[in-house]
Amino acid sequence: MPNGDLSRQLLQLLAETAEAFIVEPTSELDATIDRTLGSIGGLFDVDRAYVFSLTRYPGFASNTHEWCAPGVEPQIHLLQHVSEVSICWLMGEMRAGRAINLESLLDLPAGADAERAHLSSQGIQSLLVLPLVRRGRLEGFAGFDHIRGSRRWSEQEVAVLSIVVSGFAQGLERRLIDQQLRQLAYEDPLTRLPNRSLLSQRLGEELERARRNGTQLAVGYLDLDNFKPINDSHGHAVGDQLLVAVAERLCRCLRPGDTVGRLGGDEFVVILPGLSSLAELESLGEQLLSAVAQPTLIGQTLCVAMSTSIGFRLVPPDDADPDTLLRQADQAMYAAKRDGPGRMHHFDVELERRQLLQRSRLEQVRQAIDGQQLRLFVQPVIDLATGQLRFAEALVRWQHPQQGLLAPEAWLGWIGDQPEIIRLGDWVLEQALRHCSSWVRAGLCAAVSVNMSARELRDPGFSERIRSALARHPELPASALRLEVLETAALEDLEQVAQSIARCRELGVSFALDDFGTGYSSLTYLRRLPISTIKIDRSFVARMLVDPADQAIVRAVVDLAHAFGRTCVAEGVETPEHLQALRAMGCELAQGFAIARPMPAEDLPGWCSQFWDQLAGQSDTCPPLQPTPPSPGE
Repeated sequence: MPNGDLSRQLLQLLAETAEAFIVEPTSELDATIDRTLGSIGGLFDVDRAYVFSLTRYPGFASNTHEWCAPGVEPQIHLLQHVSEVSICWLMGEMRAGRAINLESLLDLPAGADAERAHLSSQGIQSLLVLPLVRRGRLEGFAGFDHIRGSRRWSEQEVAVLSIVVSGFAQGLERRLIDQQLRQLAYEDPLTRLPNRSLLSQRLGEELERARRNGTQLAVGYLDLDNFKPINDSHGHAVGDQLLVAVAERLCRCLRPGDTVGRLGGDEFVVILPGLSSLAELESLGEQLLSAVAQPTLIGQTLCVAMSTSIGFRLVPPDDADPDTLLRQADQAMYAAKRDGPGRMHHFDVELERRQLLQRSRLEQVRQAIDGQQLRLFVQPVIDLATGQLRFAEALVRWQHPQQGLLAPEAWLGWIGDQPEIIRLGDWVLEQALRHCSSWVRAGLCAAVSVNMSARELRDPGFSERIRSALARHPELPASALRLEVLETAALEDLEQVAQSIARCRELGVSFALDDFGTGYSSLTYLRRLPISTIKIDRSFVARMLVDPADQAIVRAVVDLAHAFGRTCVAEGVETPEHLQALRAMGCELAQGFAIARPMPAEDLPGWCSQFWDQLAGQSDTCPPLQPTPPSPGE
């Protein structure tokens, strides 16, 4: 080839190579080096072109890239982990930054006998070797061999090829920087395990594979038990050694294809694809527990024993994204910790569904309270002997924006013993007192009764809340407020409930024991609780006319109330016949549909007028429609 053409092609190769090593992604670096070696081989009729890189093991080099002319036997597989001792003179020249340009092996100096033997065994006649230097440090070398002839490289050719080889070094440096950045982005710096970002990526890939193949996948969340005290007692250096030891053990006991990563602190995650059964997962879990539990020797004298808690999330039974799976495995891990150290627990998908539903329902109730969607209803309680109104029981309704007016049976169970029950109780109490004040201003001297939950009664500030509520309505006497307690609520902490009731009674507020007969109906309640009224549960009252057993129960409760000096209220009175039978038994008070259905609180004065008209139509001598004063002790 004429020298002019060769020079032009060399310059073109130089330009293309420089652009490739700067522009192309580092993932294409190996292909770019291979392509460049091939171009050089073709231009200069080289038989073999190659790159050696120094390995991470000092004193060794490996053939990483190779191009061979047609008919030339590749040598790359034979030239791995070559000891520098066997090419001592060559490596000295490379470290000195000098090119080796040999037209013949006879040009080798006397001290290069090892190189002469090594090159001769490969049939090499002449060669050019150029150092591959990055930031002043030798990283390897590039070589160009002639086997079927010989060549003496010109200074210009050596200069141009040296620039090309320096491009190799720049490309390798770019790849090293990319790898370091990847380590920072995806690896835990202490254990070299995948970090949260890489774990999430791999989990996404394994999830997609599991869906495609119809296989099972598990995510395990591990948290070392009592790691913090060990770390605090022996120092962070010991803690770091423990974490590295745990990481190595976890890696050793997992299967090919499994992944273990560290989230930070003493938390690890394992991804276990391709599971055949829950039993296989249990077996792997036991291996993980056992691996962590092995004593760890730190230095010469310190031996540390540890354990871990593991939470597993198995897929299927249902699908989820990687972040959700990690969160659910984390929840299962905390459940394992509650059982004690060194335990594992499986995430319950159905329990999670119920908990999500419960949280959604609680949020709806909060919005109902904050958004003024609640309405106060009341149901009158009358004196069976006189027909007079004694008080009205406060009942809450939810004016749902989509479902309309909802009775408490439809949603009150959502709250249960949650803090929202106190917020709801405060709302009902305030609205009940506000409406009671309006009744008084309308000339109706009625009292109001408010139901109290078990959580409210357990609240140490319960009596103070009642005191504050009454203080906001100074126009009302404390006797205008009556509080009702479920028998089952009183059972939870009889002593504390009795104290709460006693403190409220000191304010002048009276109490009733609601739904009596549905719990234990213990005489202890009647003796120890300072209540003034017993309310017979509606389930007994409703069937008392057709079921002799229920009738006997109602009569017994009435007699029992009288024996303890308590007033008796019958709930669920449906017909005039119920009223007559209860009056005959000596029951003092009643409420139910036979008297009035629950109504908006503001409608009570209007109902009173209508009820007076009904009484007037039944008798020529009707007492005034006003509540009689509470009897002593109420």
